[in-house]
This record gives sequence, structure tokens and C-alpha cells, in this order.
Amino acid sequence: MSNADNLTEAFAAADKGDPTLLVGLYADDMTWAGFKPDGTQTVYTKGSFLEGFGILANLDESRNEVTRTDTTPEGLVVAWIQAYRRKGDDVLDFTMVMVHQFVDGKVVRGADMCPPSFGEYWTKLGLA
Repeated sequence: MSNADNLTEAFAAADKGDPTLLVGLYADDMTWAGFKPDGTQTVYTKGSFLEGFGILANLDESRNEVTRTDTTPEGLVVAWIQAYRRKGDDVLDFTMVMVHQFVDGKVVRGADMCPPSFGEYWTKLGLA
């Protein structure tokens, strides 16, 4: 399977409650440029990146579906993620773009981009 296929499969398994494929896809020394709940950016280690997903436990419902991938000639995998978050009547349904640099089948570097509504949502919930 391709890196893009492995990524899609790992996200699907995580949405079904099995995060082991997704956790295993990230190299132990990975760094990730991503968003904090307040909508600002930071650079995460693998540990802090995975800890960041803990905020989802505060929600009634959340999903991350890979809806599209493209792979550059150099092997970078760009993934469009349809992300859904719900707590009570407060819903955030948005597209996030993630870029993954793979080495030997593992993500070693990555970055994501979220719309402004991402930080606004978590701030409104008091979780930013």
C-alpha cells in the first residue's frame, strides 16, 4: 500500500476507536507544525501531538475523515480531512489540510492548516 493509503486507513481505524495504526504511522522523533485550540500555531513533538487529541474527549461527537489525498513526485502526502466536532448544539464541520513527509513509511514531519472557525469553536466552548 502507498503512504497515502496507509494514512487513509489509519484515520478510518482511529474514527472506529482503534488509534494504533495512526499512532504507529508517526515516527518517534516526528515534529508537527499545527494549531493549538486557541487557533494559534505551534510545533509539536509526537507526544504532544497525540496528547492534543485528548481534547476530543470533551465532545459528544468527533470525526476525521480523509476525503482526498495527493502525493507529490517527491513523496509528500497532502490529505484533505473533513473534521466534525459537536458538543451539545455547538457544531464545527470543516476541512483541514494536512501535509505529511514520509521516510521509510513513517511520518517524520508534518503540518496542518485550519480555518479561523477552528480556534473560534474551542474558545466558545471554553477549552482553548
